[in-house]
Amino acid sequence: MDFTTRHRLTLDDGPVVYRKAADGKPPLVLIHGWGGSSGHWQHTPEHLSGVRDLYALDLPGHGETPARPGATGPETSARLVIAFADRLGLERFDLNGHSWGAAVAILIAARWPERVDRLVLTSLGTTRNALERFALTQAYHQMTLAMALWRPWLAMSRPWHALSRPAIDWFGAQPLVYRAIAGHVLHRLPEDDETVRVGVREFLSTDPLSALECAIGAGSPAFLTALETMATPTLLVNADADAVMPPSGARALAARIRNVREARLDDCGHLPMIEQPEAYHRLVREFLAATALDPQSSKNPDAG
Repeated sequence: MDFTTRHRLTLDDGPVVYRKAADGKPPLVLIHGWGGSSGHWQHTPEHLSGVRDLYALDLPGHGETPARPGATGPETSARLVIAFADRLGLERFDLNGHSWGAAVAILIAARWPERVDRLVLTSLGTTRNALERFALTQAYHQMTLAMALWRPWLAMSRPWHALSRPAIDWFGAQPLVYRAIAGHVLHRLPEDDETVRVGVREFLSTDPLSALECAIGAGSPAFLTALETMATPTLLVNADADAVMPPSGARALAARIRNVREARLDDCGHLPMIEQPEAYHRLVREFLAATALDPQSSKNPDAG
């Protein structure tokens, strides 16, 4: 199936660009992480299109979906994904979110449990103790207040960012640059140098205001509240060499989810769907094929 073609639909608040590989199977919606795009799921059709219809969207300000004039945060993104599913006629679906997108997926599963059958959380962790939670919450409230004051002024920089795109593309195309940036996220760079170059270019092209609001939103208390009510069968995939979301944070997250199956990939960084596509998608495929999950017996299996 062709997953390279970009499709476009218009929601009430603006257009959304997405990729799809669909021919009538149960749907799986894919949400990329902070500074990413639907391109992060480029290997997924090869491994999962035989069992699921795939829909991967670019969140506002990321990839080819334009930024919104209003604030972009986790709750707004969750509503957008639901509106996206509604427009495509997806009444029920499985959901896979990566990193920040996984946090958005948690909100969706908690607030619209009748819509989400199974949930995959890829490369996500949470605070490990009360002190970390307090510090994160305080930072969130302070930054949210600051954004309320400064957002109109920061929004005025958007035209300048658009004008700088040629320079950004040139800068991001330099091997020393894109390899250095990717090295902070990937444990091992893939052999396909073009994948790295394109990924870094999209990262550098992310709308700065949208990226800032998403980063601030990562500290929202809404995530922890959602975890307390969410009962969706969940697969949590993390990696031992993830410098962005360390395994200790993933363990803390798993402890808060009622019905969870944990899996860890060895010798892998923050983007397992790109670094180890066969091993990663095998875990996801097995989880999607399972008919039931026992929350008592599904904790901490070893992915090998």
